[in-house]
Amino acid sequence: MGLSLDIGCGAHKHPGALGIDRRSLPGVAVVCDFEQGLPFRDGSVTTVFLHNIVEHMDDLVTFMEELYRICEPGAKVYVRTPYYASREAFVDPTHVRYITEATFEYFDYPNYYGLKTNFKIRFTYFKMRKPFKFMPGYFQKRFRRYLWNACIEMDIELEAVKPI
Repeated sequence: MGLSLDIGCGAHKHPGALGIDRRSLPGVAVVCDFEQGLPFRDGSVTTVFLHNIVEHMDDLVTFMEELYRICEPGAKVYVRTPYYASREAFVDPTHVRYITEATFEYFDYPNYYGLKTNFKIRFTYFKMRKPFKFMPGYFQKRFRRYLWNACIEMDIELEAVKPI
């Protein structure tokens, strides 16, 4: 069985996962600059948690290619990030990018830029503010797109598609 990683976990590591961060904190087992590479074998990882980290990355494309390299076929990647049109996306001065529901479509195959990735989006969940969270999905989609701060964050489940 492969590894379960929590990349950028800080002091709040996901239970059962190996904690990876740039700083040595409680729960962090591997200290590295994960934007420069990940110290794991090809195809050795089954699960990855990226909670509130992708919006801080300077080079998301290179990171996602490296992440794809270490994922085994069928590996799950769980991303949590502030929604691009939310206050949470803008208040943190360390955020360098804004993520939409379409951002991870660029890491599917074939892709426009010739990236070495093939991540399929399997699930997307939007955390909506009140009263929007009580509305039907059709209306939530329009509120997300046209109203500032209706959606707080989103969770995306990706699957690494590779030949076995």
